[in-house]
Amino acid sequence: MDYTDQEDLDRVVLDTERQMRDLLDAMKGLSEITGVGESRSGLVTARVDAEGRISDVTLSGRAMRLEGQELSQEVVEAVRAAQEDHERRARGSLAGPLADETSPEAIRRGFEELQDSYARESADRIDRIRRVAWDPSA
Repeated sequence: MDYTDQEDLDRVVLDTERQMRDLLDAMKGLSEITGVGESRSGLVTARVDAEGRISDVTLSGRAMRLEGQELSQEVVEAVRAAQEDHERRARGSLAGPLADETSPEAIRRGFEELQDSYARESADRIDRIRRVAWDPSA
């Protein structure tokens, strides 16, 4: 095996291990991300948990004087804003590990190339062993 190939393999393996650790750390952090949002008028504030489910809704005193339909719209706006905030934060937390110049697709291609290279080298070694076994003077 060429030393350059071995160095490339070592680098790819180390880079992949680092990326996987970073991604796993970011994914663990997802369970702590919440989102907060408020309606356009600011009369209703909502909070969602790490799963995007509503965990809190706060109504201002002025919100209590709204008609039912208007209050419903305010609540929906606040909850949607909180869910969008949660999604933005979650994407931001994963952006670092996934924004690396080596995309998952590039990693997959790299492994396929390494696998192909290994298969070719293995076939060459087997051929050499067979030749030696049939003709020890070779």
